Amino acid sequence: MSAPVSSPLLSTHGLCARYGDFQALFGIDFEIASGEVVALIGANGAGKSTLLRSLVGLLPVAQAMVRFDGQAVGGSAPHQMLQRGLALVPEGRRLFTGMTVADNLQVAIDHARAMDAHGTARPWTLDRLFDLFPILLQKRRTPVELLSGGQQQMVAIGRALLGQPRLLLCDELSLGLAPLVIREIYAALPSIAAAGTAIVLVEQDVALACRASHRLYCMLEGRITLTGRSADMARDDIARAYFGASHAVA
Repeated sequence: MSAPVSSPLLSTHGLCARYGDFQALFGIDFEIASGEVVALIGANGAGKSTLLRSLVGLLPVAQAMVRFDGQAVGGSAPHQMLQRGLALVPEGRRLFTGMTVADNLQVAIDHARAMDAHGTARPWTLDRLFDLFPILLQKRRTPVELLSGGQQQMVAIGRALLGQPRLLLCDELSLGLAPLVIREIYAALPSIAAAGTAIVLVEQDVALACRASHRLYCMLEGRITLTGRSADMARDDIARAYFGASHAVA
């Protein structure tokens, strides 16, 4: 996959984050350009989800540590980051139960309309979303709790896209899903990126992450241990970065 060439849409600069007295991230330097797909890999506890939470304002960080569109935005409130164009598809999906697929999607449409005082064009519409995930059109009147896990994940992605994000942060899209469903969801990512939406993929399946992304960052114990073009990554290098220098690949 050939990466877009442009200045960063979002970048971090020596990003550190804490949960109370516990420091979870140490000096993270990260960047992503418009339309780029960047994978973030690492074992459980490596700091991947913490990095996403730091980007969207769910953890306090210094203002200068996060830049979006050239502006220092670290520590901004989540609703401000959403308004700037960052959307999170969280692990576990967190849909509105007791509501249908259509109701969940309408919440995002209404929220995007309320934030947009200028009537700017909205590239993501229901029709476009249903082209991306046709099953959602068929299931639009179904309560989300009656959907399969994969269908729920599609609703979560769709809800995020209808917020008109410039950067989509996806936390463990494949977790707990069948391989066929994972392929279907990941097959939609190039279309999302082609529309200009950058994507950060938090993923534990290294092979899947490499295939789906332009570039890759590996994390271990709150630090970046490897970064580069996904297509150029050697298996041994990834293993050392993922597990630590003392681990070898069998």
